[in-house]
Amino acid sequence: MARSLLSPTTAEQPKTADVIIVGGGPAGTAAAWALERAQPGIQIVLIERAAQPGSGASNASLENFRTAWAAPCLARLMTRSIDLFMHPGEFFGEDTDLGAKQRGYLWCAFTEAQAAKLHAEVEHLHAIGLPHIQYLDTSEVQARFGWLGPKLLAGKYDPRAGWLDSYALIQAFLRACQTTTVLLGVPDVRLVREGDRITGVETVAGRITAPATLIAAGADSRGVAATAGVHLPLVMRPRQSFTTSWRHPEFPADGPAIIGSAPFPHVRPEAQDGAIFGFEYAWNAKGMGENGRAAEALEAPIYPVDRWKDPRMPSVALMLLAKQFGHERGGFASPNYLRGLDHRAGYYVYRDAANAYTTSADGQQRGYDSQRAILDAHPEVHGLFLSVAHVGHGIMSAPAAGEIVASRILGRPLPDSAFADFAWGAHYVEHDSGGLTPDNAGVES
Repeated sequence: MARSLLSPTTAEQPKTADVIIVGGGPAGTAAAWALERAQPGIQIVLIERAAQPGSGASNASLENFRTAWAAPCLARLMTRSIDLFMHPGEFFGEDTDLGAKQRGYLWCAFTEAQAAKLHAEVEHLHAIGLPHIQYLDTSEVQARFGWLGPKLLAGKYDPRAGWLDSYALIQAFLRACQTTTVLLGVPDVRLVREGDRITGVETVAGRITAPATLIAAGADSRGVAATAGVHLPLVMRPRQSFTTSWRHPEFPADGPAIIGSAPFPHVRPEAQDGAIFGFEYAWNAKGMGENGRAAEALEAPIYPVDRWKDPRMPSVALMLLAKQFGHERGGFASPNYLRGLDHRAGYYVYRDAANAYTTSADGQQRGYDSQRAILDAHPEVHGLFLSVAHVGHGIMSAPAAGEIVASRILGRPLPDSAFADFAWGAHYVEHDSGGLTPDNAGVES
């Protein structure tokens, strides 16, 4: 198991390493696991600002996973990770339990137009190698999920989807590591740059020298890179979720994760009799932009992140679900859902418009919301590698993403040629935002 040190002293902190990883969430710990698996004996130092791993955006995640992604690179990324989630004994030892529950994911349609869109998406998913994704017409979706209400007209169903315990996953990565040293409670990490190369990091306990440094620090990644004058093309947006200790009786414990229509509220069973909710909530960024204007996205995180918790968000999410499914008194309209909430916030990090864009015939660039992480070497600064811009999907993609960055760091071929689409310079990938529109801009799936 990886050796952990809390707030290490100068004497305790290693002086050298083969690889330094900045960030102790799913991305960073998965990279350490994949590096050790690919090259046993490699010396890794993983640095986390919090007192325990996985203390960032993972806390606000619904911890879902799914294979239904319209871009082949994303579908293959998640399919590889899900194989590990469902067979952890093959990767971590027979006694490993990730709490994985493969109970499916249901996208819901309430109009004929929405149903036609889901049908087209399923046909596309079949064409890219996902024949298990199902289109459910009215009779089928009502027979299987009629407890959601008569307004449910059709569905897109991924039977291989589900959710897991992200903390158990992070701990499994670290238990599988033998030559990794984890430094916890190290808030300030500065990259050491010599010319066009990163040669290590500096902490309050001193310098660690290494030929390769990986930034996997979530919302703090841009700030870490800036300590060496390196710009990362990232923006971030606060996201919220909440868990209830109660779930209406018609919503079974073995029910799937459910996502409604725009603005796409989603929910799944949680904590025996509870549920966990989230959606793309419009957060209040007034005064956060230049000259006091509202900001579409942030270039630096604002702490404490709990300031982004809008107390109205749980009520709005429940109202949307109740309206879409036609629940007027019971179901998602029940006031019992608002008792004893655990409300959380975190940052989701995206490629910015200068890195993810479409190009028109006249050469004009138009940014769009990419779903792809950057899993690559920095194109200009040697020795610097990136596992960033995971867009809230860092948990479900962690194992495969770790393998990709491990191959980049070790100079080996990618595990799958489709994974070249996670390169820094891959500015556009068809269906990247999940939909089937020409430019994918602003499409939610």
